[in-house]
Amino acid sequence: MLWLSKVYGIPAGMYASQVWGTVYLSEGIEFGSQLQKRHLCSLRRILGVNNSTTNWAVLRECGQEPLQFFWFRASIGFFNNMLDSNSETLRRVLKADLFASCFFDSSCWSARVSNAFNGLQGSAMFKQKMLRATQVLICDLRFRHFKVWREAGFSCPRAANKKAVTFHKWCGSSESGRPRGSPFSIPSYLYKDLDKHVLRIFSRFRLHAHHLRVESCKWHGGSSICDNGYNGYNWG
Repeated sequence: MLWLSKVYGIPAGMYASQVWGTVYLSEGIEFGSQLQKRHLCSLRRILGVNNSTTNWAVLRECGQEPLQFFWFRASIGFFNNMLDSNSETLRRVLKADLFASCFFDSSCWSARVSNAFNGLQGSAMFKQKMLRATQVLICDLRFRHFKVWREAGFSCPRAANKKAVTFHKWCGSSESGRPRGSPFSIPSYLYKDLDKHVLRIFSRFRLHAHHLRVESCKWHGGSSICDNGYNGYNWG
């Protein structure tokens, strides 16, 4: 199901995204679109975890990128193609849009794409290239998306009390051996021929979406001593 979501779900969510998706390209609104929310719902359903499970942890567990990653690349590719277009009208429209973004219209296409460079390494250089109507190379958007994990790396799970920090420290797939800028890999248990119920138990435990006392005590207070059962099933 995870492979099917990559092969069919993500391409379907990219249709014409280089035009309408620019509003969702800025840092901090990776999960603002309804399409992204539906994508996350389908991934949670595959893993068998509840809706409160941390968005970034769900994507990392599934080895997938936020849809913003693909929309961003599509928008930059669209910009470069307009610069090289053999249509004089299209090139003039782009230059007019760039002019509007510089002086009076912060909601135009170019302004939204330019704002999407914030948080990237070399963001000022990318903005200058765009305003000068020169080719923009595909940026390392994963560096910005990994910010949540870089911050989690400096936090202690016992002190931070955040699911993303706990997942990163204890259950997140190791970054060792992963080339810089490459996506996270799917954890090995999802490749095994296990019963669906067993897979869901693993997913819930790793993503802190279980009902063990060590987690449930955070909802209503009380002891954090963990019991030996999981929804009536014995772990021993």
